[in-house]
Amino acid sequence: MGAQHHNRSNEKLFTPLQLGSMILSHRIIMSPLTRIRCPGGIPSPLVAEYYAQRATMGGLIISEGMHPSLMGGNLLNVPSMYSPEHVRAWKVVTDAVHARGGYMVCQLWHVGRFATSHTLGGRQPLSASATNAGVGNVFTPKGRVPSETAKEMTWEDIRVTVEDHVHAAKCAIDAGFDGVEISAANGYLFDQFLNDRTNLRNDQYGGSVFNRARFLLETLDAVAAVIGAGKTAVRFSPWGTVMIPLASNPISNWTYVCAEVEKRRLAYVCLTQPGTDLFLLSATKWENLYKASECGTITAKKGHIHLEHFEKVLKTTPKLATGEYDGENCFDEVARGQLDAVTFGRWVISNPDLVEKVRFGLRLTPFDRAMFYGSGAEGYTNYPADIPRGPAEYDAHQLIGQIPLKRKTRQGFDYPENIVVLVEKTTEVSGTFRGSCN
Repeated sequence: MGAQHHNRSNEKLFTPLQLGSMILSHRIIMSPLTRIRCPGGIPSPLVAEYYAQRATMGGLIISEGMHPSLMGGNLLNVPSMYSPEHVRAWKVVTDAVHARGGYMVCQLWHVGRFATSHTLGGRQPLSASATNAGVGNVFTPKGRVPSETAKEMTWEDIRVTVEDHVHAAKCAIDAGFDGVEISAANGYLFDQFLNDRTNLRNDQYGGSVFNRARFLLETLDAVAAVIGAGKTAVRFSPWGTVMIPLASNPISNWTYVCAEVEKRRLAYVCLTQPGTDLFLLSATKWENLYKASECGTITAKKGHIHLEHFEKVLKTTPKLATGEYDGENCFDEVARGQLDAVTFGRWVISNPDLVEKVRFGLRLTPFDRAMFYGSGAEGYTNYPADIPRGPAEYDAHQLIGQIPLKRKTRQGFDYPENIVVLVEKTTEVSGTFRGSCN
């Protein structure tokens, strides 16, 4: 991929972007990627090395999903963020990322009905209603087991879960994370409430989209009240069919939710592109997607199903998207202003130097799906970086924070004067800074 070698540093993808309290130097972001390498919910030493390898000056990494409580999943070798041990272990990771000049956001990931009593001390998994995900690959110490019928959450369950997210968010900030992303995507707990196919309640948390969104919005408000809206973000998958049926009306559903999020001035919203899946979508699923999106028939190009319905209501909130991005198709939506940034997942696994490869149009190293989940370095930290970090980038880092003066830039943000001068006077390291709005 990207066989032609050319410098694309002048593309909008490589310009600064403000996300709440963070100022990024480029708009390529690492997606949350579950890697199953945290025994007992604690990151191993390899985890710090893995993230540090992929950190870039002024770049953002979104962590793999972390359970905000034991009832959040407690899946085998998946990390959590609610105990002093979690905080201490992840502080090592965030320190490693910050040492490379990068930012790191913690994704809080309550899996809801995708958990199992095998990992919850015999307790039923929680969800909007008493439904079953219908999957057979829940990670447990006894191996992969089928999902179970969940318990419909009581008001007390909901209150406790909101408090769990607040506590986990505090822990994440204590662990050195620059913000928190709430996962409300991909068929997990908050998605189970938002989706009318899995939320069958008839109380104030069910029925209309106004009610179905209540739990998520209460959680976002509670978290933002403690750590700040500028450090709080959320992820949606409006067209999602991963472990969840397609909602009956995705457009009206998530247009409302995005409009509510827009009022809250969060750091960002990340939207999953239609058709993004861990597995190949069947023709039937594609047909349903096209019908729901009012885009015609399956003969249309995949790209005709898009996110513009939701992007239109996110007028001031930065918009990120995740999907089938590679080194060639990641430029246009940002250049047109449809998106503020794009996130990469699988390609970051096999390309720790992804940002520079995309910048110079270099071929991306193929990833090996068989190595996505495991316990060792193979397929994790043993991918080489073909482009070594240059000394100029470190020199640029040393200049940050020396001059406190501020001035307006073309993007309309207030940057320290030294950063503006650095960006305007350099070419090879243009934008390679890590700063703060504070």
